[in-house]
Amino acid sequence: MTRFARILCAIYGATTIFLAWATVQSGTANSVWTALLFAAASIVPIIAWLRETEFSESKAATRANVERATRVRESAERRAIREAADALQHVCCERWWTSLGTDHAPTCAKQRRAA
Repeated sequence: MTRFARILCAIYGATTIFLAWATVQSGTANSVWTALLFAAASIVPIIAWLRETEFSESKAATRANVERATRVRESAERRAIREAADALQHVCCERWWTSLGTDHAPTCAKQRRAA
């Protein structure tokens, strides 16, 4: 959870405590409707606190998924580079490469000697 989210949760908690205190004060003053309104209003910051914690958890899960996808992509790129390097190891000379494997350079060790 970020620092800002923690501050918001602290504000939500303080608001809930204040509204609970106002509920008790209204109840002792025999103002039933006001006490019910304060009690209902004290639930709102609790819901906000729950949503904030859920949001931070989903954000952390999304961050983990992005990191995992990045690692998979990097490993796929490494595998592609390794496969390309393996394919290029079988190349023997430039003429062989440009002639699509039909002819070798005169200095190539793999050139077939006509007998």
